[in-house]
Parts: sequence; C-alpha cells; structure tokens
Amino acid sequence: MTAAYRPFLDAMQITYPQYLALLALWERPGMTMKELGEQLRLDYGTISPLIQRLQSHGFVESVRSAHDRRSVELRATEASVALQRQAREMIESVIAGVGYSLDTIIALRDQVNALGARLDAIAVARDEA
Repeated sequence: MTAAYRPFLDAMQITYPQYLALLALWERPGMTMKELGEQLRLDYGTISPLIQRLQSHGFVESVRSAHDRRSVELRATEASVALQRQAREMIESVIAGVGYSLDTIIALRDQVNALGARLDAIAVARDEA
C-alpha cells in the first residue's frame, strides 16, 4: 500500500504513517496522543515525533482540553484539511488500479483486521502466561 500511495504522498509532502495519523484526526478531531497511538497501534515514542513533524508542517495543532486542562487534544489544521481532496484522489486512483471492487477491498480489510485481532490475542495470552 505504501508503494502505491508514495507518489501521491510525496506530492502532499507527508509519509504514510503521517497520512494515517491525519486520516484518524480528520475522522475524529480532538483525540489525545494516547488515543491516536492506540488507534494506529503505535507507541508513544513513535507517535510523538510523528505528530511533532506534522505540527512543524502546520498540519496538526495541539489544544488543551476544555474538559480536562491536563489533557492535550490533537486537531487537524485547515492546511491538512486541504489535503483531504488529494487523499480521496489517491484512494480512488489506487482502487481503480487494483482492479478489485470496493466490496472485495472492504472484505480484505476486514480479514486483515481480524487477523490483527487474533495476533493481538496471542500476544496478550503469551504475556499473561
């Protein structure tokens, strides 16, 4: 997927992990760093510099939570929201190039997610043993 997206991501001047972070923030603004890390399955040591790079490019801002002043929420900026059109074009182009129906791609995604959940369960069981 990364190789198929690379020309589009290069044009947007972001990496694949940065794209995934932006995608999550476009869908759910106001996530904390911890929540974003959990959603992307990345630890704090990985997600923190990734967000810092997005902030330095003006794509993400951090705002103190109105509900809990100790918590910092991440939000996509107008500059990153402007990338959404390019991201949609990227997805449409890659899907068209793959030659699978959208239903097939969704089924494959669901299978990969199920595999990930099973692998997580194995890891948890191993850690508990």
